[in-house]
Amino acid sequence: MTGSDSGERLTGVSGPHAHQPLVTAGAPALAAEAALVCCHGRGATAQGVINLLNPVSRHGVAVLAPQAERSRWYPRRASEPRSTNEPWLSSSVDCVRAALERADAIGVPPERTVVTGFSQGACVAAEFVRRNPVRYGGLAILSATLPGSIDELESATIDGPLAGTPVLIGYGEDDPHVDPEHAAETARVFSDADAAVDDRCYPETGHVVTDDEFDAIGSMLETALEGGD
Repeated sequence: MTGSDSGERLTGVSGPHAHQPLVTAGAPALAAEAALVCCHGRGATAQGVINLLNPVSRHGVAVLAPQAERSRWYPRRASEPRSTNEPWLSSSVDCVRAALERADAIGVPPERTVVTGFSQGACVAAEFVRRNPVRYGGLAILSATLPGSIDELESATIDGPLAGTPVLIGYGEDDPHVDPEHAAETARVFSDADAAVDDRCYPETGHVVTDDEFDAIGSMLETALEGGD
């Protein structure tokens, strides 16, 4: 998929990521029946995550990828207290919200939108859904967990139901950036909010996206294209 920002900027975003581009690809607005909102990793780009997710492309799916300021969503490790990554983290969540609003503007509601990201971008995607609980077409957390210290995650809750939203938490057994304890607490937080959580730890795998994860996201999109459950 080749994206184009066409001069489009994220709207309603405050803080460090204000006025950043929104790169789009896939189905044009008039033909979109589902959407994929995706966030790039640290040091990467919106076009880069669009390229990464090319295996999940489907006819009728609009792809929307916000770009982080200086290609980083927040400056510190995701496992540090959330306050150490503010105001960047909240600004990042605003970027995902702006992309969802753009999808809604072209006729694709949250229940037909899959939200995902890789690494730091997946932390942002997960945090957006935690703060904004509704029924989504899916959430795929690739090589990441919810941001925050383990104490914060152990006490974290979601203020509202996710109403069966499918949530994939995928990470490698040998990934130095994903702590299994954080992954377990991430799964609990979403499960407690009535999400359908699929926690997959891949043996002998590092900080990469697997074909199995691509297949899982593709299935989420196919269900969204069919109108959801």
